[in-house]
Amino acid sequence: MVPGHPVTAPRATTVLIDVTTIIGAEEFILAQNRGAKPLDPFARQCFVELIQSIVFMSKVVVPHPTLADPREVDFGERPRLLRSLMSAGLIEPLHLNPAQWDEALAIEQSALARLQSGTGTRSVIAFIEQTLKVDDQLRSRPRNDLSHRIRGWADFQAGHVRIPGHHQDRINTSDGIEEDGFGHWARHAGAFLGGVIESVAPRDEAKYVMATLARGLKYRSRADGAQVIYQSHPLRRDFLITFDLQSRGASDEFVFETIQLIRGIKTSLSAAAGDEHSRRAELLELELPLLGGRLWHPDEAGHSLGEDAWIGLVTARIQQYREHSTELRRAIERCVTDEDYLRIARDIDGVRRQLLERLGLRQVTLSPVERELVAGVASVAESVPGVPKVGGMWLGLRSAGKQLKATGSPVQRFLYREFLLAWRRTAM
Repeated sequence: MVPGHPVTAPRATTVLIDVTTIIGAEEFILAQNRGAKPLDPFARQCFVELIQSIVFMSKVVVPHPTLADPREVDFGERPRLLRSLMSAGLIEPLHLNPAQWDEALAIEQSALARLQSGTGTRSVIAFIEQTLKVDDQLRSRPRNDLSHRIRGWADFQAGHVRIPGHHQDRINTSDGIEEDGFGHWARHAGAFLGGVIESVAPRDEAKYVMATLARGLKYRSRADGAQVIYQSHPLRRDFLITFDLQSRGASDEFVFETIQLIRGIKTSLSAAAGDEHSRRAELLELELPLLGGRLWHPDEAGHSLGEDAWIGLVTARIQQYREHSTELRRAIERCVTDEDYLRIARDIDGVRRQLLERLGLRQVTLSPVERELVAGVASVAESVPGVPKVGGMWLGLRSAGKQLKATGSPVQRFLYREFLLAWRRTAM
């Protein structure tokens, strides 16, 4: 314990994930088993964000689109990944008590009033214009542009989600859109702005895209009422202009900055790797579960397991990795003061430096005393006839000794070990 620094009781950090994100993550997982490209263009991003939420946060909750206090059965049988994660205790339904529900409804009404005003229309138009503007800058990669992804997502939703036994189990209306103020706005906006929306989605999907965006405002209101963080589906993120993720434990800024710092380790390794190791650096993120990489061996995927069994296997791996990453999660939970946040940032930066040295991607800087010792050994070796020069060999051994020394906090040891093992897997 640091003198003068009291032990801080852990604070729960809860994140709300919407069902749409879990549907995308499930499609990524199933596509790996099929050996095919995911049908949902946002699938991999959804999987990454789901895994990161489970690894980093104390608890992950999912809201029901219409119910304040839902049971697991109220979400329906699909997505099967949601059912599996709930059964494993990795995700829970969001339960709002009467006071929280009243608070959420008040926030919803305020959001709905703004949505029904000119602000709502301008927000949709600005969202689409921004999408097209960014896409125009990515002409060399047309398949990666956002408008193409939105169109592909709308097709995926229409053919594989908005069907009996899936979406309609949660929103049981004739068109699968809620019969509330947000739903009414979505239907009218889809008709009124159909021509504008057609640049990013089929015209007959306009009202469903609008309903998805509007539902994001509803879920953010629920999150605010429950005082938890809302990690929205990527499609909703840009639309939520006043995207306000507030938590009474670790702030959203800290959680996401921590994720970026850990991702920055991979970026640093990639930058230092050069042409010789560039492919390994690219594979690193795919091999590291902490960053949303594989939780299974490539040769485990295939047709030997049915979809339910495959989802069960991946769920078990997620559960194992959550248990494995307990020290990291507890460190985040203990963060209350700026000093706590800086301590983790320093720990992560130390891991980055150790890895660069350990992997030989950056030369170790020896102290003046070490340099003098090395020079002395080299000069003695060179002055004796017939004795090979051993200075370089000694230097290499001395450097390796520094590189292999993995000390520090539990968080440092955990991150160091995970990145190092993932790097080794990329060489297979």
